[in-house]
Amino acid sequence: MRTPTALLLAAIAVSAPASAVDYSTAVFGTLGYARSDHPFVYQRSIDDNGTFLRDSVLGAQLDIRVSPEWSATLQGRLAPANFTDDRLDATLAWAFVSWRPSNDWQLRAGKLRIPGFLNAENMDVGATFDYARLPAEVYSLSSIVDFVGGSAMKTWAAGSGDISLEAYWGRNNGYWRQNFRTSYLGMEPAGPYYLPLSLTIRGLSLAYRNDEDVYKASYYLANDHLRDGGKWVVPTLETPAPGVSYYNVIPGGPNDMRDARLRVLVLGAAVSIGNGYRLAGEAFQRRTLEVPGGFNSAGGYLALRKQIGHWTPYVYHARLRSTGSALDLYRAFNNPSVPSSVDPTGFITAMQKSGADAFGAYDQHTWSIGTAYALNPNSKLKAELSQTHVGTASSLVDTPAGEDVSHQRFNVLSLSYSFVF
Repeated sequence: MRTPTALLLAAIAVSAPASAVDYSTAVFGTLGYARSDHPFVYQRSIDDNGTFLRDSVLGAQLDIRVSPEWSATLQGRLAPANFTDDRLDATLAWAFVSWRPSNDWQLRAGKLRIPGFLNAENMDVGATFDYARLPAEVYSLSSIVDFVGGSAMKTWAAGSGDISLEAYWGRNNGYWRQNFRTSYLGMEPAGPYYLPLSLTIRGLSLAYRNDEDVYKASYYLANDHLRDGGKWVVPTLETPAPGVSYYNVIPGGPNDMRDARLRVLVLGAAVSIGNGYRLAGEAFQRRTLEVPGGFNSAGGYLALRKQIGHWTPYVYHARLRSTGSALDLYRAFNNPSVPSSVDPTGFITAMQKSGADAFGAYDQHTWSIGTAYALNPNSKLKAELSQTHVGTASSLVDTPAGEDVSHQRFNVLSLSYSFVF
């Protein structure tokens, strides 16, 4: 945690007599197991060997209230690391102070969660939702979900509900995962590679809440740049001979960019539709104009669930697809046709395959059916069976060297126990 934030939290804690300070704590966690029926790796760790690493998390939260106006929140979390595939990592997920000058204003500063999705603030607390896993087609939107900065939120009463508008801004460091089937231009070995990023973000989030019903719209702008000082590679089309073309993705090209500017729009709603049924859905669109590739995409899900005593069965359909131009670029990379007279060493062909892996593509949809069983108000058992169909490609799947996962289906069984106390 950064020193200014730590000092501010400490100041809040000691700024009032001990008798005036109210402390509350919570511990939450999920022990989750997932197994697929295919040997390739999905979502970093799911394969036919099974894994506890994908969904397991343990966390604790401390809330400190000094007065009706001033409070502070700390949340620590042990979860799969965001810089490697094979270990857990302890992080300080939240660390912020909050000031309410009036009932309808809230100002926060410190480490905060990007308030884009319906489950943005509780995505690590599995006991607060019924899905065994939040749909990857939407919740894999970004590897960076937190930021260090500030937010200001205004709330208005609206009939029996309320409307809130939150503006936020800040920055954070993180990683973007890529998986290479072969060595990337001879510089990086085959396998997963975590690209170190720095993200600066500013955005708006508008929400309407009425009892348990929520409607939400979020829009944010982000600047991504590489922390190692490098630039984002922009492919350059080369034509060494008539009728022969390929993309040059060697770093240092004339069109390479230091910053990639992202624009993200998210819409979501979770509402009651009567007779105990609840309908939830979210949709997003993300675009970057400077750097082409699979990140330019849209996706969403629609979920239906119904509480029946302790049971809450559900079904959802989720979809994620890159733009047509991004998929065309992937196909061009992945199916090179450079004759040996132009590429006697095979380097150009290998470079095209590496380009396909680096720029990626998303074209998949998933059907999931599952149920949650509430052991008590604070803990749940969950089971889910999902089937994912990959179209052209999916960067959520690690394609083995020499193989192709396009137009394949695979199933994933997920079992978990979640709690919050």
